Amino acid sequence: MVLAVIVFLGQLSMVLMRYLLGFGFLEIQDAVNYAFASLVALSVAVSFEADKHVRVDVFRQRLTETANRRIDWLGDMVLALPVFVIMLWMAYPLVRSSWAIFEGSPETGGLPGLFVVKTCLLILPALVVWLTLARVIGFFRRDAS
Repeated sequence: MVLAVIVFLGQLSMVLMRYLLGFGFLEIQDAVNYAFASLVALSVAVSFEADKHVRVDVFRQRLTETANRRIDWLGDMVLALPVFVIMLWMAYPLVRSSWAIFEGSPETGGLPGLFVVKTCLLILPALVVWLTLARVIGFFRRDAS
């Protein structure tokens, strides 16, 4: 929620300054961009955990709870787990090199700290992989009981 407030207030102040006062600050624009990127990346894991992610439920209402759980398990194993493991694997060198140079804004005079935002590229897949594994383990625990 803090990131959403930063995005809203930062964007509002940027628009008001630019169109009413005739000037703006690159730092505010970078702060809004950093907050928005972090918000989008971290909200994926939150929506995945709350089971509010996008899916097409054409047949879901007609199937039993057990069938739906098995389909969810199959989707987790075939789609979510491999995709986010690959994402974690591919993002690591990018984030590592970003931290090595303490990468900042690509704009001259922008905010430092882009390396912190890029760390979300590791946090996002790590959280989703962890949540997926927890769901898979939970599936087996429910089947055992």
